[in-house]
Amino acid sequence: MRTTTKLATLLLASAALVAAGSAQARGGFVHVRGANGGASAAAGPNGGVAARAHGTVKNSDGSATRASGGAYRRANGGSGYRASSTTVNPDGSASRQGTLAASGPNGSVDSNGGFARSADGTWSGSRSTNATNANTGTSYSGSTSIDPATGKPVHTGTCTNAAGETYSCR
Repeated sequence: MRTTTKLATLLLASAALVAAGSAQARGGFVHVRGANGGASAAAGPNGGVAARAHGTVKNSDGSATRASGGAYRRANGGSGYRASSTTVNPDGSASRQGTLAASGPNGSVDSNGGFARSADGTWSGSRSTNATNANTGTSYSGSTSIDPATGKPVHTGTCTNAAGETYSCR
Protein backbone atom coordinates (compact mmCIF):
# COMPACT_ATOMS: atom_id res chain seq x y z
CA MET A 1 0.00 0.00 0.00
CA ARG A 2 1.14 3.50 -0.61
CA THR A 3 2.08 5.23 2.63
CA THR A 4 0.17 8.38 1.63
CA THR A 5 -3.03 6.45 1.00
CA LYS A 6 -2.68 4.46 4.21
CA LEU A 7 -2.12 7.68 6.12
CA ALA A 8 -5.12 9.39 4.49
CA THR A 9 -7.40 6.46 5.29
CA LEU A 10 -6.10 6.31 8.86
CA LEU A 11 -6.57 10.05 9.33
CA LEU A 12 -10.08 9.91 7.93
CA ALA A 13 -11.00 7.05 10.25
CA SER A 14 -9.39 8.82 13.21
CA ALA A 15 -11.25 12.05 12.45
CA ALA A 16 -14.51 10.16 12.38
CA LEU A 17 -13.66 8.59 15.74
CA VAL A 18 -12.79 11.95 17.31
CA ALA A 19 -15.94 13.60 15.98
CA ALA A 20 -18.12 10.64 16.83
CA GLY A 21 -21.58 11.50 17.94
CA SER A 22 -22.41 7.89 18.65
CA ALA A 23 -20.56 4.61 18.70
CA GLN A 24 -21.49 0.95 18.73
CA ALA A 25 -19.25 -1.99 19.49
CA ARG A 26 -20.10 -5.66 19.49
CA GLY A 27 -18.27 -8.94 18.92
CA GLY A 28 -15.33 -7.82 16.79
CA PHE A 29 -17.14 -4.90 15.15
CA VAL A 30 -17.18 -1.19 15.90
CA HIS A 31 -19.07 1.60 14.16
CA VAL A 32 -18.85 5.32 14.92
CA ARG A 33 -20.77 8.28 13.54
CA GLY A 34 -19.99 11.94 13.63
CA ALA A 35 -21.57 15.08 12.28
CA ASN A 36 -19.71 14.78 8.98
CA GLY A 37 -19.01 11.08 8.57
CA GLY A 38 -18.41 7.74 10.14
CA ALA A 39 -16.12 4.76 10.38
CA SER A 40 -16.46 1.02 10.85
CA ALA A 41 -13.96 -1.70 11.65
CA ALA A 42 -14.26 -5.44 12.08
CA ALA A 43 -12.05 -8.34 13.09
CA GLY A 44 -12.88 -11.88 12.08
CA PRO A 45 -12.34 -15.05 14.11
CA ASN A 46 -9.51 -16.24 11.81
CA GLY A 47 -7.42 -13.08 11.93
CA GLY A 48 -8.89 -11.04 9.08
CA VAL A 49 -9.55 -7.36 9.67
CA ALA A 50 -11.29 -4.61 7.72
CA ALA A 51 -11.97 -0.92 8.22
CA ARG A 52 -13.64 1.86 6.30
CA ALA A 53 -14.46 5.51 6.82
CA HIS A 54 -16.22 8.33 5.03
CA GLY A 55 -16.77 12.02 5.56
CA THR A 56 -18.13 15.14 3.91
CA VAL A 57 -17.05 18.72 4.53
CA LYS A 58 -18.02 22.11 3.20
CA ASN A 59 -14.86 24.02 2.35
CA SER A 60 -14.25 27.73 2.99
CA ASP A 61 -14.45 28.47 -0.77
CA GLY A 62 -18.01 27.11 -0.90
CA SER A 63 -17.08 23.76 -2.41
CA ALA A 64 -17.98 20.45 -0.82
CA THR A 65 -15.66 17.45 -0.54
CA ARG A 66 -16.58 13.86 0.18
CA ALA A 67 -13.82 11.38 0.94
CA SER A 68 -13.91 7.71 1.75
CA GLY A 69 -11.50 4.86 2.16
CA GLY A 70 -11.21 1.33 3.34
CA ALA A 71 -8.68 -1.40 3.86
CA TYR A 72 -8.61 -5.08 4.68
CA ARG A 73 -6.19 -7.85 5.54
CA ARG A 74 -7.15 -11.49 5.19
CA ALA A 75 -5.85 -14.30 7.35
CA ASN A 76 -4.15 -15.82 4.27
CA GLY A 77 -2.00 -12.70 3.80
CA GLY A 78 -4.11 -10.99 1.16
CA SER A 79 -4.67 -7.29 1.66
CA GLY A 80 -6.10 -4.30 -0.11
CA TYR A 81 -7.24 -0.73 0.18
CA ARG A 82 -9.21 1.93 -1.65
CA ALA A 83 -9.47 5.68 -1.17
CA SER A 84 -11.29 8.38 -3.08
CA SER A 85 -12.34 11.98 -2.84
CA THR A 86 -14.79 14.07 -4.82
CA THR A 87 -15.04 17.84 -4.73
CA VAL A 88 -17.90 19.84 -6.24
CA ASN A 89 -17.43 23.60 -6.62
CA PRO A 90 -20.07 26.35 -6.62
CA ASP A 91 -19.41 27.07 -10.32
CA GLY A 92 -20.37 23.50 -11.27
CA SER A 93 -16.85 22.21 -11.75
CA ALA A 94 -15.92 18.99 -10.00
CA SER A 95 -13.03 16.61 -9.53
CA ARG A 96 -12.61 13.05 -8.38
CA GLN A 97 -9.44 11.20 -7.38
CA GLY A 98 -9.21 7.56 -6.48
CA THR A 99 -6.77 4.77 -5.84
CA LEU A 100 -6.98 1.10 -5.02
CA ALA A 101 -4.69 -1.86 -4.61
CA ALA A 102 -5.06 -5.48 -3.60
CA SER A 103 -2.69 -8.40 -3.42
CA GLY A 104 -2.84 -11.98 -2.33
CA PRO A 105 -1.78 -15.50 -3.20
CA ASN A 106 -3.40 -15.31 -6.67
CA GLY A 107 -2.00 -11.98 -7.80
CA SER A 108 -2.25 -8.25 -7.45
CA VAL A 109 -3.97 -5.20 -8.88
CA ASP A 110 -3.52 -1.47 -8.50
CA SER A 111 -5.33 1.43 -10.11
CA ASN A 112 -5.23 5.17 -9.58
CA GLY A 113 -6.19 8.39 -11.26
CA GLY A 114 -8.63 11.20 -11.38
CA PHE A 115 -10.96 13.14 -13.57
CA ALA A 116 -12.17 16.71 -13.54
CA ARG A 117 -15.07 18.59 -15.09
CA SER A 118 -14.57 22.31 -15.58
CA ALA A 119 -17.31 24.89 -15.18
CA ASP A 120 -17.75 24.98 -18.97
CA GLY A 121 -18.38 21.21 -19.05
CA THR A 122 -15.07 20.05 -20.51
CA TRP A 123 -13.46 16.94 -19.04
CA SER A 124 -9.84 16.02 -18.30
CA GLY A 125 -8.00 13.32 -16.42
CA SER A 126 -6.63 9.82 -16.58
CA ARG A 127 -6.52 6.48 -14.79
CA SER A 128 -3.93 3.72 -14.92
CA THR A 129 -4.42 0.08 -13.94
CA ASN A 130 -2.00 -2.83 -13.54
CA ALA A 131 -2.83 -6.42 -12.69
CA THR A 132 -0.80 -9.61 -12.40
CA ASN A 133 -2.02 -13.20 -12.15
CA ALA A 134 0.41 -14.97 -9.81
CA ASN A 135 -0.80 -18.40 -10.97
CA THR A 136 -0.19 -17.92 -14.69
CA GLY A 137 2.33 -15.08 -14.78
CA THR A 138 0.15 -13.04 -17.12
CA SER A 139 -0.25 -9.34 -16.57
CA TYR A 140 -2.20 -6.34 -17.79
CA SER A 141 -1.18 -2.70 -17.88
CA GLY A 142 -3.53 -0.05 -19.18
CA SER A 143 -4.59 3.53 -18.99
CA THR A 144 -7.59 5.64 -19.87
CA SER A 145 -7.43 9.37 -20.51
CA ILE A 146 -9.70 12.05 -21.88
CA ASP A 147 -8.85 13.26 -25.39
CA PRO A 148 -8.79 17.07 -25.06
CA ALA A 149 -9.88 17.54 -28.69
CA THR A 150 -13.00 15.36 -28.48
CA GLY A 151 -13.67 15.09 -24.75
CA LYS A 152 -14.03 11.33 -25.16
CA PRO A 153 -12.17 8.62 -23.26
CA VAL A 154 -9.19 6.95 -24.94
CA HIS A 155 -7.99 3.58 -23.65
CA THR A 156 -4.73 1.74 -24.19
CA GLY A 157 -3.80 -1.59 -22.67
CA THR A 158 -1.14 -4.25 -22.96
CA CYS A 159 -1.34 -7.87 -21.90
CA THR A 160 1.82 -9.89 -21.33
CA ASN A 161 2.20 -13.65 -20.88
CA ALA A 162 4.62 -15.40 -18.53
CA ALA A 163 7.30 -15.46 -21.27
CA GLY A 164 7.16 -11.66 -21.55
CA GLU A 165 5.37 -11.67 -24.91
CA THR A 166 2.58 -9.17 -25.47
CA TYR A 167 -0.77 -10.24 -26.89
CA SER A 168 -4.19 -8.78 -27.61
CA CYS A 169 -6.15 -8.17 -24.42
CA ARG A 170 -9.50 -8.72 -26.13
